[in-house]
Formats: sequence, C-alpha cells, structure tokens
Amino acid sequence: MVDTIASRLVATMRRSLRPGVVRLRDFVQGRQSARKLLAEVKSVKSLVTAGHDPLHAAYLHAQNYLSVFGELASRLSEFETYRAVVARAEETYVPGWPPISPVSNSFFSSWALLDLPFGEANDTICSCALEIGRAFGMSDDLALTLEAMGESAMGIYEHLGWHDGVVGLHDIVDGQTYPCIVPSNYAGRSGELWYVRLLPPLNASFNYGVAFTSPYVLLDTTKADWLGFFDRQERNRVQVGADDDPVIRRRAILKQGPDPNYWNEYVFLAYHDAQDGAIALCGIPDIRGSLPHASREES
Repeated sequence: MVDTIASRLVATMRRSLRPGVVRLRDFVQGRQSARKLLAEVKSVKSLVTAGHDPLHAAYLHAQNYLSVFGELASRLSEFETYRAVVARAEETYVPGWPPISPVSNSFFSSWALLDLPFGEANDTICSCALEIGRAFGMSDDLALTLEAMGESAMGIYEHLGWHDGVVGLHDIVDGQTYPCIVPSNYAGRSGELWYVRLLPPLNASFNYGVAFTSPYVLLDTTKADWLGFFDRQERNRVQVGADDDPVIRRRAILKQGPDPNYWNEYVFLAYHDAQDGAIALCGIPDIRGSLPHASREES
C-alpha cells in the first residue's frame, strides 16, 4: 500500500509538535501571512447572512478552506509537482471568464483543489486536507463537506426544466435525475446539455444539490455523441478505473481524463460564446475537427 503525502505529514507533525496545538499555519511556521489567510475563511453563518443559500454556503466555506490549505501546503517540498502543474495551467489557460478565458475560475479552482492528482498515491489537495484535518480535530460537518467535494466530478447532464426553484438535471452517465439550485443564476432551457459539477445535499434538511460551477452549455452535440466519446475513451485506455462498473469508469474519465489538463484543454478549444452565468462550448474532446479553436491541421 502506497502511503499518502498527508499520512507522512501527519506523522511528521505528531513527532514535532505538541499535541493539541496543530493548525494549518504550522505548515509555514506561524507566519503572519498564514494567520491572515486563515482568518479570511468566511464562516457558513456569515455566508448565509450575505445572502447565499445554506447548502451553497457550506460548500463555499469548504472551498475557501481548501484554497487556504492549498496555498499553505503547496509551499512544502511534498507538493512541488502539484505546484508546478497548477502554475503551468494558470499560465496556459489564464482562468477567469470570457473574454479573458473560457476556463472559468469556478471550473479551474475545482479542478485544482478536487481533481488534480499528484504523488504516488494520487493525492489531491482535498484528500490531503481531509486526512490531516481528521487527524487534528476537524469538525464533523467540515469533514463531511470535504468528503462530498472530493468524491465529486464534472458531469454531463440534460436539463429537464425548473420546478419550485430547482432545475432537474439528468445525468447521462448514471441515468439518475438530480434537483439542483444554480448559484450562477443561469436558467437555461429544457433539453440543453450541461457540463457542470454537481454537489449533493449534505443532510436530510436539503432535498436538492448545488450546481457548483457555472454551467458550460454543450451546443450542437447530443447525448449519443457523448456516450460515443465515453465508449472510445474506454477502448483506448488500459485502465480507467479499478471497477467493472461503467458508471465508475466514466466518472473517472470525467474527473481526471487521460492527462491532467485534458478537460482544461477541451474547454479552452471548445469555446463558442458566453452570457451571464454560463459559457457555451461546441464539439467533442477527442474529435479535433469539432473544436472551434483547434487547428484543423492537427491530427
């Protein structure tokens, strides 16, 4: 069994620090900048007071926590590979919003914090934060939230229409329908295909999930086109997942792709246009000629 980076850090911290005083700022030896970053992580209560839906607020709080964790932890040598990959991706894709870049901040940050694997055990920033946090007294609520985020992936969904303030999104991979709020306020229309990250309800008080990233609307492609894409990916890859379940294999493709920047590159090359709250894409990732910004001379 391969040790995770987090497990090695936990062991080191337990040997070198007094029990009960471990905090994220110890990664950078109590620097003032670390204290300031930690103080800026907004509480769930403050986010709700500011007008955010309670479920969305819980996920925003966890994302802020992960961002601070990632900034502090990535200064360590164990995160050198991760740091280099993210830095190159930021330089290449310049995340923001059109016209700056079609790679939105919400899409890029979710990829960097939740999906990008590094180390022998394919750690992520989220998995490291969760393992270290649990070892040193993280609250159960935050641990549950991070666990749900870490298990998530972008997905492809058919818009089924709105009812009582939530949209029904039909997952083309698992065949299930998920009611969700859309904080970007993009309404869309029935029949659209969305490429988006859904996060689930955290407890029984919620009967809906959250479309956590601004939706990418997939134009001029059909459900059959995307299922054909998954079929080709599964044929071309020796291992897309340890499980025989096609849903698990296809979610693995959506979470990490054949290489770390596969989905960043797709969004970058597939850009069509944008409106408030959503970005439109055209084409299928492995059909270069279908992507508006791919060179027609490439094979």
